[in-house]
Formats: sequence, C-alpha cells, structure tokens
Amino acid sequence: MSFNTLLVGRPGQQSIPSARRKFAPLGARPSNFAAGLNEYKAYELRRNDLFRSARGRAALLAGGVIARLARDYVNAEDVYDGPTEDARAGICSDWSLCVWDGNNDFAMWDDKLSEEEIELICGTYEIQMKEWNGTTNVGLKSWWPRPQVWKVSGLNCGYWSPDAEIWFQNRLTKIHSGSAIPLTNNDWRKAAKFNKETPRLSRNNDVLSSLYLDGLYGFGVSMEGH
Repeated sequence: MSFNTLLVGRPGQQSIPSARRKFAPLGARPSNFAAGLNEYKAYELRRNDLFRSARGRAALLAGGVIARLARDYVNAEDVYDGPTEDARAGICSDWSLCVWDGNNDFAMWDDKLSEEEIELICGTYEIQMKEWNGTTNVGLKSWWPRPQVWKVSGLNCGYWSPDAEIWFQNRLTKIHSGSAIPLTNNDWRKAAKFNKETPRLSRNNDVLSSLYLDGLYGFGVSMEGH
C-alpha cells in the first residue's frame, strides 16, 4: 500500500505551475497497434531510468504495482533519506506532496509521483480507437494496471500479498513470452480479479487514515501540490 515519510516544514510559499499533462508518455499508436516484446523492452528502458533517478523513491512510496516494479531497481533504504529537493524546499509542484490544514504555521511534506511519471511506470500508450459509426476516440492501454484500477482490484488487500506476487510473476512471464499485450482499464478490471467489495474497503481505509492523522497532528488532512 502507499505510504509517506512526512517531513515537517513551513506551508508552501512558492509554486511551480503544473506542466502540460502528457497522459501517454510512451506516445500515440494507431487502432491496430499490436505491442510486442520489443515495445516492452523499450518501455522498460525508459521506466528503469526513472527508477534509478532521485524520483525512484517516490515510486516506492506509491505502493501497489508501481512499488513492486520499483523494488527491483530502487534501494528501499532510499525511503529513509527523506523527501527530495522540491519537498524539502517547501515548493508546491507536481513532484511534491504537502499536507496542511490552511491554518497552522507548519505543514508535512514528502515526494509524490507526477501523473506523467505514473503513466510512464505503468507503460501507458494513447490508442486511436475506431468506433462502430466510423468516428475515432482516444483510449489508453497500459502494460500494467494503472493506480485507479489496482485500487479496486481484488488483489489490493492493503499490502503486497503472495497472491499479488503470483499474479505479477505470471503477467511478467506472459509478457516475456510474447503472449501478453497492453490492456484498457476495463480489460484490467477483468484481468486483475475485480472485487465489488474492494472499493468500499479502500474508502474506509482512506477515512480511517485521515482520522488517525487528524488525531496525531491536530488538523484535518488537505493534500496540496497535485
């Protein structure tokens, strides 16, 4: 599951405008795009460059599939080093998380992944999808389930379980054998054991986490910098 090692600092006084979001950093592909092992290897190179940078720490904090992919390349002890540049400097940006109630003279800071980094790690492509009436819509397909899908899957039980690891290794084996392709969110919901009870459990976990932080630090939780 996702977590943070928050650093106490002052509320953000400086803000870096959000970059123009590029939701499919691996690029656009035609409707008949059939990704193979070479495409996956090209994606791995870009993803692993990110993991080996200072941003790899934020990937471990993200939890789920993103953290599992990062574990093979990011030293877990990097998490203990604390937030990186933007967060330490109190700068609100796509790469920093600020927890502040708007009233206190202190805030809690940490790293977070930008939307573009998340899409890169998941291996997301933009696909030109033809509809039955001849029109074309843009869809997204990814090598790995995106966070919004993983969060409501039956494999998301609050920690990386043995079942999740078995699923992960099976998926990786299929990719390397050339028998797996990028999937849409709807396809991922079927492939990742969608469980109708999981969204409720996930929401309850978010509420309880917020209440805990409220009691611990004395203020309601508000997320800035995203």
